[in-house]
Amino acid sequence: MSIIPQAALTTVQIVSGLAASAKNAVDLAKSTSNNELKGAVSELYDSVLDVKARVLDLDEEVRALKAQLATREEITGPDEHFGYFYLRSRPNEPLCPKCCQSAQPSPTFMGPRYKQGSYIRRTCPVCNFSHNEDCESGGNRRSIQVGLWS
Repeated sequence: MSIIPQAALTTVQIVSGLAASAKNAVDLAKSTSNNELKGAVSELYDSVLDVKARVLDLDEEVRALKAQLATREEITGPDEHFGYFYLRSRPNEPLCPKCCQSAQPSPTFMGPRYKQGSYIRRTCPVCNFSHNEDCESGGNRRSIQVGLWS
């Protein structure tokens, strides 16, 4: 019996303890001549191992989601002027709004500013999203509409 309080145990620890208990039951059942009992205990042990594998998969998924959430918390935006997002640690380097708002968000820095015709623009190197930041003929700035479907 464990002296660790139940609230302090992780799900993996609880399932591992359950697997150890089931293994003990299998070992005890081996010493009996009741085949039905042996079969039932063996099925129980197999089920516990399946649950343990699933819990480990879910634990890995939770870790990945927590890392993704931590990345999201580092992002600010969209800004009012151009709709860009920014990493808090790199406030002068815009992120692509399209990549940040995709179904599988991946923070991608917009490319450097370049001149095309009378416009100064940036383009995302991943999704090729382009945005005009300035117009030389009068300095008009066009802001983009960012939203779920942009």
